[in-house]
Amino acid sequence: MMTIEVQVRKGTLTAQRREELGRRLLGSVAGDPGDGKAPESVLATARALTNVLVREEETWVTQGDEPRYLVRLTVPGSWQSKEFTEYMIAAVTEAVAATEDDPGRLYREPHCQVQVVGLKEHAVGTLGRVTTATDITRLITDGYRASADQREPAPGTAIDPVCGMTVDLATATITLEHDGTLYAFCAPVCKKVFSEDRAGGARRGSGGA
Repeated sequence: MMTIEVQVRKGTLTAQRREELGRRLLGSVAGDPGDGKAPESVLATARALTNVLVREEETWVTQGDEPRYLVRLTVPGSWQSKEFTEYMIAAVTEAVAATEDDPGRLYREPHCQVQVVGLKEHAVGTLGRVTTATDITRLITDGYRASADQREPAPGTAIDPVCGMTVDLATATITLEHDGTLYAFCAPVCKKVFSEDRAGGARRGSGGA
């Protein structure tokens, strides 16, 4: 669950360009169906849980008259790692720059500023209840986890059993060995979901509550 708010000076973008920017941002941060990075079932749910708001501001006071963009991403705090923010800032800047007549301008001048804001655990919810980072991951990956994906990973890679992302084993830092099999994960929360599911299954198998 992510909210992306883009603020621009009034008159900077036409309605069509605001719509284009919103769709570019949605594809950049919540997965483009054609990029092959994760199963479409996961990407579709991620997009459904992401909201992009592009707003024009009547008054914007700063030095200079060039078009400016202030982008704020609000996400669960546990997502707010260095790797996540680096990826998001780069992806957002690229998406915004692509709507400009001079895409390179935003790499020469600091006129697209991106803020990544993390919400504390238990500070977000849907379906009428508090939704933790683990709950959100389950919502996004329910369809994939129920599909019993049988894809074979490419040599040197593994498929995250929770979200279906391809993980490079040479650089993987989040792994878990279970029943003699080594699993690799794209994020700590995927490993947590996997571990909780296996622990729950073991308790049921032993007759526990």
